[in-house]
Amino acid sequence: MIKPIRFGVVASGVEVHDLAATAKQAEGMGFSSIALNDHFNSAAAPMLGLQAMAAATSQIRIATSVLNQDLRHPAVLAKEAATLDVLSGGRLELGLGAGWVRADYDESGIGFDAARTRIGRLEENIAIIRGLFGPDSLTFRGDHYAVADLSGIPKPAQPGGPPIMVGGGGRRLLSMAAERADIVQVLGAAFGTQGAVVNDLTSFRTRAFEERLDWMRSAAGTRFDALELSLMLVFVAITDNFETTATGLLETLTGAVARYGGKVNRHLDLNLQTLFDSPVVAIGTLSEICEKLVRVRNTLGFNYFVTPHAASMKALAPIVTRLTGA
Repeated sequence: MIKPIRFGVVASGVEVHDLAATAKQAEGMGFSSIALNDHFNSAAAPMLGLQAMAAATSQIRIATSVLNQDLRHPAVLAKEAATLDVLSGGRLELGLGAGWVRADYDESGIGFDAARTRIGRLEENIAIIRGLFGPDSLTFRGDHYAVADLSGIPKPAQPGGPPIMVGGGGRRLLSMAAERADIVQVLGAAFGTQGAVVNDLTSFRTRAFEERLDWMRSAAGTRFDALELSLMLVFVAITDNFETTATGLLETLTGAVARYGGKVNRHLDLNLQTLFDSPVVAIGTLSEICEKLVRVRNTLGFNYFVTPHAASMKALAPIVTRLTGA
């Protein structure tokens, strides 16, 4: 089922004292959501920062993109999320992730388990949080967490609780997300595990996203059509000169690969045609970009486009104005 297009922004790079003003600006530009991420080197604690942003706005949805599930017990997070949903008037989108930035673990002394273990823990997180959002007390015992006859107080403002978003790029995580989440943000390897951030530029290709959707469709079964599908836009630029702008981006990306000691085959890995076709790159005139994003929505199903940097809001604003609700 085709869903209306909407846009979000992650307020990365925004200092604590600017969070409220940035949220107001995003709301005024027509963004559907504004989010905070969850790293020790981020400017703000996400749940507290979102409350300040919610208090400064009235319509824009507030989101986490995404919370590291290893930093909070799910029973504690469920209470914080429900409280924030009530205080914001039912505007929370709860983004959860398995945890991937190794420095967050090493610097805090938290053990960094294998991906299978972290994803299993995330699945239990979702089960406990959903249970505590519900009307009854919850008893749960899994491999990682256990709660006994616990009532979730307060109850969220949104019936059934805030929508849960899970983001990732690997098959195991996306399959679990397709089974358990409401929103799935599909990421290429460019946003993958640390050390692989720039190792696999083939992830920009349309086929890479088609493959990820196939994984999800297989795992989700009949609930696939109900999922909202999100993309993190790597680069947005309204310009009359695609070639010059795309060449600059290409040099940036291939330079990053070189810094990691890798090599890029420009024919096989990444070239101007790949960037032109890529669902996560939006370069061209306003009309060309809008036509492309509509095409991505109509052919792949992604309707929720997010920019990972607050500094990109102005570049995206004309697109937001033209396409929101389309």
